[in-house]
Amino acid sequence: PIRYCSDHVLGIRRMADSKQKRPLPIARLTRAEKAQWLRLYAMADRLDRLDPWPWMGAADCFGVELPGSEEPCFVVFGGDSGKFRSVRFLLGWKALYDFVTRLADPAKRSVPTWMLEIRMLELLFVGEELLFEHEGALLRALKRPTDETFSTPVFRSILPGYHPWTLDELERALVEVALYQAYGMAMRVEAEPQMLRDRFPEAIWMRKQCADGAWQDAWVPVREIHDEEVEVQIDSSALETVRKKPLGALTLQIDLVFMPLRLLPRGKRPQTAYVLLVVDAASGHIFSGELLQATEGIARMWAEIPGRLLKLFAETGGCPATIEICGDRMANLLRPLGEWLPFRMVRREKLAMLERALEQMSAFMARPSRPSRK
Repeated sequence: PIRYCSDHVLGIRRMADSKQKRPLPIARLTRAEKAQWLRLYAMADRLDRLDPWPWMGAADCFGVELPGSEEPCFVVFGGDSGKFRSVRFLLGWKALYDFVTRLADPAKRSVPTWMLEIRMLELLFVGEELLFEHEGALLRALKRPTDETFSTPVFRSILPGYHPWTLDELERALVEVALYQAYGMAMRVEAEPQMLRDRFPEAIWMRKQCADGAWQDAWVPVREIHDEEVEVQIDSSALETVRKKPLGALTLQIDLVFMPLRLLPRGKRPQTAYVLLVVDAASGHIFSGELLQATEGIARMWAEIPGRLLKLFAETGGCPATIEICGDRMANLLRPLGEWLPFRMVRREKLAMLERALEQMSAFMARPSRPSRK
């Protein structure tokens, strides 16, 4: 099962929100916004009473295509009755491909926050401790109660490079239609359990809305999508600088890790941050903790890594003898460097020193801020 409510999400919420406890504000809504939100929550309550999670899973996904839309959204159920559960609306074929391929390959889900890299909208049923501050403010404005059980529905917009956020007007309009279709499809699948699985994954069931508002069903071939290619540019002068330096007797552990930080002022959608962490495998000394962002795409962010490593190697005395990594994506990025530099690349399931350094960094950033002394 897909569990988006594990410790990493609680950590994101705690570090993203204020460290000082205080009453949550109440969101300001126009009459039209409030009416739209109330319709969404009424539909969420209705779906929860139906309780389709015992018979709807990831393999029972289907598409919803609206007139004028560039690409369909794809509806995926996940979770268990009475526990954390979800309905996800994957925006476009690429999002569907990323979601399905990562479900099928545990190695692609090695990063706990992998779902933050997929463009989607979500309906989640969570407990109070998993609510962001802005979500609590919205629920207060709608007079929706919250508690510690998994009974609180919340809608989230996931955009790579940014923290989960409140749905905007266009996203609310899309979810309102797609959620109604999800409810109807759940009832159909209860009566005919195999209807969405007969031709999946070669084809996917699509609910298409015509210009006159009528809905039609059709099996649509799944569009062929591949992993996004990362265009890596290596600075020849920087490479030559490192090649002229002696091989260092070091073993470095390298990874790009998600850090739950807010990088925009309160009230705006905060950006996420990643840290390129480079640690001495023997001593735990941190050679680098560079901040990277994915606001222009996950692939572009990763493409920066070889150049940044070359700069680091030049500044720290040369190429290390061994580089330890734990993921396919990092291995693929370092292979071009390995053709020119004499380091040995080693795959490990766990990078102990790097994880220890990350824990220290996270603990430092999570410490309550102290009032300044005057």
